[in-house]
Amino acid sequence: MLHASRRLLRAPALARTFVAPMAARTLPTAAADEHGWAKYGLGAALLMAGVGLSQADNCGIVGVVSKHQEANSFLLEGLTILQNRGYDSAGMATSKHDGAAPIEVTKFASVQGTADSINLLRQTKDKHDGNTVGIAHTRWATHGGKTDENSHPHMDMNKRVAVVHNGTITNYNEIKNELIAEGVTFTSQTDTEVIAQLIGHLMGEGADSLTATRLALERLEGTWGLCIMARDEPGKVIVARNGSPLCIGYGSNSMYIASETTAFSRHTKRFLSLQDGEVAVVKCDSAELNPQDDNNEGTLQRFPTSRLGTAPDVKVRLSPAPFPHWTIREIIEQPKAVASALGYGGRVSDDHVYLGGLEAEKDKMLKIKHLLISACGTSLNAAKYGAKLMRTLGSFDTVATEDAAETTNERLPRHDGGLLVVSQSGETKDVHRVLQLQHAQDLPMFSVVNAVGSLIARTTRCGVYLNAGRENAVASTKAFVTQVTVLGLIAAWFAQNRAEVNRTKLDELIQSLHRLPITIGMALRTRAICADIADKLMPSEHLFVLGKGYAEPIAYEGALKIKEITYLHAEGYSGGALKHGPFALIEGKEGQFGPTPIILIVLDDEHGQLMKTAAEEVRARGAYTIIITDNPAMCDGLGDAVIPIPNNGPMTALLASVPLQLIAYELAVKRGINPDVPRNLAKAVTVD
Repeated sequence: MLHASRRLLRAPALARTFVAPMAARTLPTAAADEHGWAKYGLGAALLMAGVGLSQADNCGIVGVVSKHQEANSFLLEGLTILQNRGYDSAGMATSKHDGAAPIEVTKFASVQGTADSINLLRQTKDKHDGNTVGIAHTRWATHGGKTDENSHPHMDMNKRVAVVHNGTITNYNEIKNELIAEGVTFTSQTDTEVIAQLIGHLMGEGADSLTATRLALERLEGTWGLCIMARDEPGKVIVARNGSPLCIGYGSNSMYIASETTAFSRHTKRFLSLQDGEVAVVKCDSAELNPQDDNNEGTLQRFPTSRLGTAPDVKVRLSPAPFPHWTIREIIEQPKAVASALGYGGRVSDDHVYLGGLEAEKDKMLKIKHLLISACGTSLNAAKYGAKLMRTLGSFDTVATEDAAETTNERLPRHDGGLLVVSQSGETKDVHRVLQLQHAQDLPMFSVVNAVGSLIARTTRCGVYLNAGRENAVASTKAFVTQVTVLGLIAAWFAQNRAEVNRTKLDELIQSLHRLPITIGMALRTRAICADIADKLMPSEHLFVLGKGYAEPIAYEGALKIKEITYLHAEGYSGGALKHGPFALIEGKEGQFGPTPIILIVLDDEHGQLMKTAAEEVRARGAYTIIITDNPAMCDGLGDAVIPIPNNGPMTALLASVPLQLIAYELAVKRGINPDVPRNLAKAVTVD
């Protein structure tokens, strides 16, 4: 028995890829919480879970095991909550709680839009009526194209098991070829089907589902968060983690599974996070760990109660109503989000900034003289703005920013250095990789994240949360402005604790932070102007956004937002950079797509005159110029369209991001694009 499959397991590439589980941590008490994390919002969810996540897929997993609760309703609700991660296909598998019966599977790739597969799944919901055990998945294609066949769940060829998987199996081709040699037939191009076929093959040789799962995992190399259902062993789901988050929620006569707790937090707040290397069996009233011990493959034991935590109280909305899209809702929510990031005054007084997460590690933090800020995408643009604030205030001797995807050991500061990472999701693969590099250098590290208890927050164990609230649209808006806000707070915190501080500049920044919620609200009044400008941009092929000083990273972010959700090619540049090459792309009215649109952020600051010159240069070449300014009088005659914003000291440039967001949103809608789910993009980029 199992001899054919054992040959698979003796292949030369056999390697255990489990990471030894971390010792269970008890939840912080008044005595144990020596750093006061709970007081500052870094409580049980942050402390309880294992770290060591190295890679995960841009997907969502949900599951339920119950006697009475219909699985399909919960699974669809969970997938809807997780859809902000980005996806191009979705599927579910369900079965009865007792009695062997076929596993019902429905799955779809999106057809008409980037993300209509959940709606297609909802239309076939009745196929799963009466089933109380199920697993479901949203997929963002990595191995294999966007097709129904490549969607999850995957089954073995004899329909014994159904599997959903987040992660990447690096040796799947080798195993696939060996299984084909054993007579196994594949129907997809994914690495996940290899897992299902291998487990099914082992069960065909006589193994039960748990033993087959253990044997299969011994052969896999890579990362996984797995949920497995077996046709002949109803009433349970086997789960396993190695490098991809997976949580188990404890309900009343129902147990839940998800890649993030928000998927089941409407049903229960009690949960535990699987640690790397763990395999567990989830039933309707229990979750039992299968210890990683070759001598006890069939043993099950209850998880210690010390592993249980309380999920963050995140308000989850299933619809952006009364707004038509999440994107515009989150743009409009920015004054409130910034007020929350400021702690409604609790983080900043008239002359002082208080950040509990940094205060707890104050001595270590203040040893940092040379700071590297590592981030990706929108977070990198926020980091560039924050770095400029830090340089202005003298928060550090040197401050550098770098794309986390390009950060190497050589870029980490050697002496008196520190590392700050910025990530909205707290799970960005490239950013977490930089933290792994940091361990070799033993640098002080801290983070700015929005997702409470996320991987990066757990890894750094020091930092500042955005408190911006859940962001559902894939393209970031309120997370960006709150990232800049929090980086401003961090700049002020370090500056006020230095021996030499420029009190005038520090006070100016603090007052700007106080005014930020109100001034962002004022900037939102430009929506009608932005909608008119979007009409003018409809025929355009490409666009430039220019800014200088604090406005330079805003130009990068504005261009990124436009290209993300409108599919119009847009590039951000420093104010005087176009004349060093891109001038060749500027066309006037005679151009095939009309005059080239150029947005210039012209502020009444030390860079104002240079930006006026840049506007005159591009206007002389026939460009359609759009001016965003805090002083319309100084821009008289410069622009075909002028968008006024308030002046707010060093945070004035941040206000320019609001009309840029509005232009992007209005143009996307006019082009018939759903701005919430732009094609090919995911909210949490957790793959290489």
